[in-house]
Amino acid sequence: MERYLAVLFSDLERHSVEWTRIPREQMVGIVAEYRYMAETLAGQYGCFYREWAGDGHMFLFESVDAAAQFGLKLIEGWRIGDELLPALRNHPHMPLRLGCHFGECTQLGDGEAWIGRGNAVAKRVEGEAEPDSFFVTESVLDLLDLPLYEFEERGTTTLKGDVLTTRTLYRILTFDASVLESRPNEQLSSEDWFLKGVRLIGTVREWSDDEAECYREALRVRPDYPEAHNNYAVLLRAHGEHAPAANHYQEALRIRPDYPEAHYNYATLLHARGSTAGAADHYHEALHLRPDYVDAHHGFANLLVVKGDHAGAAEHYAEALRLRPEYPEAHGNYSLLLEQMGQLEQAVTHFREALRLAPGNSVTHYNYALLLENRGDVTGAEEQYRAALRLWPDYGEAHNNLGILLQLRGDLGGAEGHYLQALQARPDDPETHYNYALLLRARGNAEDAARHFKTAHDLAPEVDVFRSALEGPA
Repeated sequence: MERYLAVLFSDLERHSVEWTRIPREQMVGIVAEYRYMAETLAGQYGCFYREWAGDGHMFLFESVDAAAQFGLKLIEGWRIGDELLPALRNHPHMPLRLGCHFGECTQLGDGEAWIGRGNAVAKRVEGEAEPDSFFVTESVLDLLDLPLYEFEERGTTTLKGDVLTTRTLYRILTFDASVLESRPNEQLSSEDWFLKGVRLIGTVREWSDDEAECYREALRVRPDYPEAHNNYAVLLRAHGEHAPAANHYQEALRIRPDYPEAHYNYATLLHARGSTAGAADHYHEALHLRPDYVDAHHGFANLLVVKGDHAGAAEHYAEALRLRPEYPEAHGNYSLLLEQMGQLEQAVTHFREALRLAPGNSVTHYNYALLLENRGDVTGAEEQYRAALRLWPDYGEAHNNLGILLQLRGDLGGAEGHYLQALQARPDDPETHYNYALLLRARGNAEDAARHFKTAHDLAPEVDVFRSALEGPA
């Protein structure tokens, strides 16, 4: 099947002297972070096909404006990533080159790849691009909404394999959103509305009603817009509107059955609602369409843990981390699974990696403390509980568990302070009432101890130990 598409190639430059000094493992992590960021961003902009080539991508878009705005956002995101991503800190910048051409492409019979003159020309254009720049051909420029962009001519060149003797190349510099904002709403196309919404992602207006309105308007103008259905569903789910979100995911998949992002997003919604069978089906389909879909591997692994398939979950966690070694959430969740499987040394390794990548995650500190405590490392567990509480002072479970540790080592005053803070954060937690009652009884305060024992029993009458505590000292 031959189509005319916007073909965008990206390439990471990894040949400088500085880069040759970086250990291979670190380089793999850096490239994986680029790949993850680029593919996530491409999904938001409605890219319908991507192909990874070791240090860059080929992206296909039906819309030239979507391709152009994605390209500018990708360069910006990669620049910001140098400052934010753990893998990129303290390393020289790896320049990113982008080239785009609008031309004919043909999908191979098995549906696994696209080839054509459009692809060949776009790749040559990328090769002509300067570091951290986005070059396009005149075929792209002719289809762009030009008042929205700042661009400059970058000269005429001969591209190997091109049907034209020479082509003039242009550099896209910026996108001016204010021009679009100044236009009357009735003049905006469905694509204008959709891209307005996408541009709010990553800003203070993400998840706002402004973003929701953009997708609603895109769907009003074009009801069969699968990417708008998907993005709107993501936003609806974030606001707790699960039933409407499900309807929009279903509509996106009715229009575009081979939409891996919609399959993945719908799977996560079904998983959250307890429909594990339906979630598994959509995770399977997302991975069938995109076998290297990192988040789908991670999400499916989480689902398999719930279903008790630990071996299957381990395979998908391992694959997610192979594709993206510096994925803190995957490291943290894999740690919990390894702990359940009794592979404690490996669990410790992944906990430490999760905390190296995301030291501000209080839940990971807490979970690591539990593992250390189970291994008898009381000092290490206390350090992790305290780290969790520095990040989240109202973390009731961490206060309760730290209180237990302090009580066991005889620091009753310190333990009491943490039990009281735990009860302030979670006044209806029976376990904390019970633990505090034990401390009160040890200090000779039988009356208050009895009151907390009774509260623990009233909150959880099915727990035998709470009932037994009411009958007298063990």
